[in-house]
Amino acid sequence: MSHNIPQLNPPAVWKHFYSLTRIPRPSGKEEQIREFIADFGKNLGLETLVDDVGNVIIRKSATSGMENRQGVILQGQLRSLMELIQDGNPIRVPRS
Repeated sequence: MSHNIPQLNPPAVWKHFYSLTRIPRPSGKEEQIREFIADFGKNLGLETLVDDVGNVIIRKSATSGMENRQGVILQGQLRSLMELIQDGNPIRVPRS
């Protein structure tokens, strides 16, 4: 499937999605993805910060004329939840 991602539409969205898939980010080891997302916001000129517990917060001001509208908050998870498969069956991995 990953070899088809560059051909999907809209290309800009899938280009960024593909970049995300290239960054390993298991639970407890989110440093690379945290830096990637923070750099993404900063490169767009958006207010970007990482709080004390590692949440990346990116703020975008309202479009001109929309300042009095209600804001929107999007939330996501930085880590990827890996599932190990052996002989077609999921393997439970204990959390450390």
